[in-house]
Amino acid sequence: MSELRALVTTRPPAEVEGIERAFGFARDAHAGVIRKSGEPYITHPVAVAVILARLGMDTDSIMAGLLHDTVEDVEYVTFELIEREFGPDVRRIVEGETKVSKLSKQGSQAAEVSDAGRDVQAENLRQMLIAMTGDIRIIVVKLADRLHNMRTLGSMRPDKQKRIARETMDIFAPLAHRLGIGQIKWELEDLSFRYLQPDEYEYLQSRLRTRQDERDALITRAVRELREALEDDLELPEWVADIDIAGRSKHLWSIHNKMQREGKALEQIFDLLAIRVMLTPRDLIVPPGTDDVRRERAEATREKRICYHTVSIVHSMWTPLPGRFKDYIAVPKPNGYQSLHTTVISQSGQPIEVQIRSRRMHEVAEYGVAAHWMYKQGNQLAQKDRENWISQLRELQNEINDASDYMDAVKTDILSQRVRVFTPKGLAISLPSGSTPVDFAYHIHTRIGETTVGARVNGSIVPLSYRLGNGDMVEIVTSKNGHPSKDWLNFTVTRSARAKIRHHFRQQERDEALQHGHDLLERYLRKRQLAVRQLMRTKLLEDATSKLLGTRNPDDLYHALHAGKLTPSAVGRVLSPRLAQEQASTPARRAPVPKAPEPGGVYVEGFTTNTKLSQCCNPIRGDQVMGYLTRGRGVSVHRIDCPNMIRLLKDEPERCVAASWDAGTPGTTLVDMDVIGPDRAGLLADVLSVLAREKRSPTKVEAVVGMEEVAVIHLRLPVLGNSDLEAIRRAILTVDGVDDVVRVGGRKRNGAGS
Repeated sequence: MSELRALVTTRPPAEVEGIERAFGFARDAHAGVIRKSGEPYITHPVAVAVILARLGMDTDSIMAGLLHDTVEDVEYVTFELIEREFGPDVRRIVEGETKVSKLSKQGSQAAEVSDAGRDVQAENLRQMLIAMTGDIRIIVVKLADRLHNMRTLGSMRPDKQKRIARETMDIFAPLAHRLGIGQIKWELEDLSFRYLQPDEYEYLQSRLRTRQDERDALITRAVRELREALEDDLELPEWVADIDIAGRSKHLWSIHNKMQREGKALEQIFDLLAIRVMLTPRDLIVPPGTDDVRRERAEATREKRICYHTVSIVHSMWTPLPGRFKDYIAVPKPNGYQSLHTTVISQSGQPIEVQIRSRRMHEVAEYGVAAHWMYKQGNQLAQKDRENWISQLRELQNEINDASDYMDAVKTDILSQRVRVFTPKGLAISLPSGSTPVDFAYHIHTRIGETTVGARVNGSIVPLSYRLGNGDMVEIVTSKNGHPSKDWLNFTVTRSARAKIRHHFRQQERDEALQHGHDLLERYLRKRQLAVRQLMRTKLLEDATSKLLGTRNPDDLYHALHAGKLTPSAVGRVLSPRLAQEQASTPARRAPVPKAPEPGGVYVEGFTTNTKLSQCCNPIRGDQVMGYLTRGRGVSVHRIDCPNMIRLLKDEPERCVAASWDAGTPGTTLVDMDVIGPDRAGLLADVLSVLAREKRSPTKVEAVVGMEEVAVIHLRLPVLGNSDLEAIRRAILTVDGVDDVVRVGGRKRNGAGS
């Protein structure tokens, strides 16, 4: 508690007193409770409050950090009691944090049970994110809570360590990044790395530790030289009240990630060592009556001028590495981060990254959204970005019902690495890393996305699959005749773009189905010389739909016609009483006498025409079949899984009719089959011997040896049906060396070896 007191001592006395009361309340509530690490439980909320105080969070957040577990763990503590003692803001944060904590524990327990439990965990993570969007301070308190839990994760079982570390790496570290809280993000990533990939973690740590003294000496010397150069400059001391220079080593996860991403060895990472320069400008003297907007603009301009002047001094001291200068002041990162980065070669020949920023920029980089409570004006662009992505969380909740899909969308669209690109008018757009011009177009407006035909990036024509980079200026070329392509789904990244592309094609298919159903009915009515316009009036169609389907939407009628659930004749009878009377009386005058099928033949209900077994799929008794009414050649019978039948059902459903095998004496049908196996002497003779034993006489035999000495024996022989064919197949499979016996779809073949 002494550390917390030291951190809050500069706050107003009333706020310090509130923090003291919250500590006493939490201490009494958790009295006698021990953590798994063996420490008194009160050490956890105090550690959370210390993290929040170091972030510069407001007093309500610090009190909520002290109290965040009291309602859940102590029976007599209620949200009403928290509000009475500490106010509505503290209650709101504690209530949100308690809800999040319960969900997290439920999800953890479920995840240990089954795969279905992981769905429960995804749902709980979704509810957690929704709860946290109510007050952004709930997110920051949760991050502080997770950070301390990660610091003490060593007391947990190994399986829990990995699960919690994976959740932290996937959800909480990206959350900290989106909020711009780099201090928490880096530590969460390193702690997760330690438990997820312990071998790689230990390797990097040991490699870096072996030369730590040498690196420390190099950084100390570089810091001293740079400070002397900055203090000796003629202009900088007049503009800057304080120069703070610190050295640091790159974080382990960041090093590992860079090595994996770029395929580099540790020796090839040039920014292992870094110097951070923080400049505090002197108070700006402005003319009396200057409004706040002009003052803030003048202060921001001077901050930039100081930073650019400082980098010129650095480049005059040390040799800059070409292509290693990054200007995040002119083009901030999507989370609001601003700084100048340059990599130079020091006097000792070692590369050093130098980061230059103002004190305000540093606070935003380290504490992100928490810096809002220290700098009320803050970075307005970054503040808008944060509001946008929190709004996206709420929108996704309304758009996606499935919890797993929701979490995938959050990780892809919101918590992933970002790129900031610009419209031709200079408007900054934040997109997930890897986004393409199509993602950009749909982000601007759905209509722009749907009419996109090309794109220019930085003035040059690029393919629509081009991956956008930070700072790119993107111009979309549209055409009123443009339309989406299904190929776009192969390279678009954002969930919203992919959803809109799919919606376009679903709508297109719906429109085509409606038109097809409409055309089927219209052709049927015209063929019978009926008044099409009168019969297809909306009122009559609504009545017909109501009678046939129970709804009053003619679109449902057209869809049913397209899908083959209704026939045009059935709809025609409802629309035209005269047609219904004619069709009812016709069978009484001349009832058709169905033609008896030949042995082994097929019945086609309602037709007296000849039936013919199609050679494309060669159906045999026992196969499920369907008929197609040809033009002048009777009914062609296909297996229902025949590719031609599938196409006909889609293109001409009105000509497709039900069919079934007759119940009479079965006849034989010729069937083609291939016997496949490694070539050997006597294989054909053995196969024919089995057929002779089974009293089968093939009408055709071909044998070839294909690539890799694989023999294919093609047979054509009469069978009574499916069961007879299977008996023959099992008999041939008993031959030594036969791997498979495959039925061939039709009799027309390109050759047994093809």
